[in-house]
Amino acid sequence: MPTLEAKPQCRPKFGRIITSSDLMLPVFDQTSRAAESDATVLIRGESGTGKELIAQAIHANSPRQDGPFVVVNMAAVPENLIESELFGHVAGAFTGAADKRIGRFEAADGGTLFIDEIGDLALACQAKLLRVLENHCVTPVGSNRDRNPDVRVIAATNRDLEKMVRDGEFRAELYYRLNVVLISLPPLRDRTEDIEPLVQHFLEELSRAYERPSPVPEADLMDWLRSYHWPGNVRQLRNCIESMFVLSDSATLSTTDLPEMIRAKKLPDAMPRIEVPEDYTLEDVERVVVYQTLERCRGNRTHSARSLGISVRTLERRLKKWQYAEQ
Repeated sequence: MPTLEAKPQCRPKFGRIITSSDLMLPVFDQTSRAAESDATVLIRGESGTGKELIAQAIHANSPRQDGPFVVVNMAAVPENLIESELFGHVAGAFTGAADKRIGRFEAADGGTLFIDEIGDLALACQAKLLRVLENHCVTPVGSNRDRNPDVRVIAATNRDLEKMVRDGEFRAELYYRLNVVLISLPPLRDRTEDIEPLVQHFLEELSRAYERPSPVPEADLMDWLRSYHWPGNVRQLRNCIESMFVLSDSATLSTTDLPEMIRAKKLPDAMPRIEVPEDYTLEDVERVVVYQTLERCRGNRTHSARSLGISVRTLERRLKKWQYAEQ
């Protein structure tokens, strides 16, 4: 497994990150260097690649390690509550605000605030977050008194922020303010040598949790796992292994134990050829895929977004940009 040149007494702590891939060596180096500073960090990578684990490692190896590590996921917070979630509010600030509430920035005072899915932050709130990052000043909703929490911000996204900036969906000033230190995580399909140690780790973890002997994965299963494309990355692999562990009562695991949903979605060895008109751009293809998915889901945007692997908010932004009209 990759190791870092460091004295034993100050060797960086990388927590639950399991890897034997050389592709992760630059990630570990960047993580260690970022931890030594107080700079804002932007972590990029597909869903399930372990962005929060890297953020935890930066915090655990930083001078702020004894302070709080606070997490907020922008995709999980309703747009009308984002400002309150980040900055807090005073009693009576809006309907339902019966009591004073401390926001995530103040909760992270002296520590680290990890803002996940930063690409899902609404434009109006982006301007307010930029002000906080520049002035280190937080104003709770409904208050005229500023707070000055001492917070280090780490943000993460699985989206193309540069394209969002070009499309007017993400503020350029905020992008540059977040992108001081950039750490990019490779997808699991590019580091197949990590499959075996990850499977072994998950099985040992599950064996302890369920107090059951760990089954042995057969060679055909390991070959299958290494050949799968893992769109959900390490998180999806972990869920797959847990499903097999829970449902099997055998001393071994084979391809017959794979969840049907994953087995059915394996890409064929030869990808089917899709004819794309010569003058089509990538955005044109994206628009066709989105419209066809909406048609297949009978206009249901929640189902369409789930099928496309994006949030409803992202889907609605695309449709608004393309001036989509209900059929």
